[in-house]
Amino acid sequence: MENMSYSQAMQRLEEIMRTVQNGGIDVDKLSAMLKEASSLVEFCRAKLYKVDEDVKALLQDFES
Repeated sequence: MENMSYSQAMQRLEEIMRTVQNGGIDVDKLSAMLKEASSLVEFCRAKLYKVDEDVKALLQDFES
């Protein structure tokens, strides 16, 4: 997941969401998919946090 982009992670999350919503998933697969989704959400949050911090730092530089 380290080399994955934010867009790729979001695309995978959407795939998982569609699969879960369509139903008919084996319980074992559902558990694994939800764990993957949880990891992807954390990955996306970290990416967004990093971008937010970078933007704030750049804005502070412009204000100085």
